[in-house]
Amino acid sequence: MSYDRFYDYESLSELLRSWAEDAPGLAELSSIGRSWEGRDIWLMTLTNTATGPHSDKPGFLVEANIHAAEITGSFAALHLIHRLLSGYGQDERVTRLLDTRTLYVVPRLNPDGVEKVLGECRYVRSSVRPHPQPGRKPGLHGCDVDGDGRVLFMRVPDPDGPWKAHPDEPRLLVRREPDEEGGLYYRIFLEGRSRATTA
Repeated sequence: MSYDRFYDYESLSELLRSWAEDAPGLAELSSIGRSWEGRDIWLMTLTNTATGPHSDKPGFLVEANIHAAEITGSFAALHLIHRLLSGYGQDERVTRLLDTRTLYVVPRLNPDGVEKVLGECRYVRSSVRPHPQPGRKPGLHGCDVDGDGRVLFMRVPDPDGPWKAHPDEPRLLVRREPDEEGGLYYRIFLEGRSRATTA
């Protein structure tokens, strides 16, 4: 891995493929989807498959380069992958980590934006996708459902919900503790209407 230049999409793809080919029992490269301009968004799954499949182990997700100009985040993710693959069998902590855990690393979530930054040598914050998009897309659209002149949030009881009523002011919701059980919990949804997907 070289630190003397920024990797464009082709160089990044070639590097990730070479690592996956060199360590087939520890690294698996896959695409989690395509960008607006059709580039693969790469995911490197890191674990020792000899000790079990990745889906049976506790996992940790690393996403980098969400904003186009934050290319150093991509290098940090690449360094993590390189450190784990080169340290396996040499470093006791790295070996134990990959034997018992799975790391999912997306080194560049925004490949289109990075190509624009590198190609034009200028600041681009986000993606090249046009915003706002023309027309209403499928999904939830906020609107005044009950006619009271306001678009609010709805609380819906759910035993797995992340919210609970504040003990002193039940109209307010506060976060449920991660290990908390046995109370009345809620999910929150924006007041609105759902527009179905059209063919």
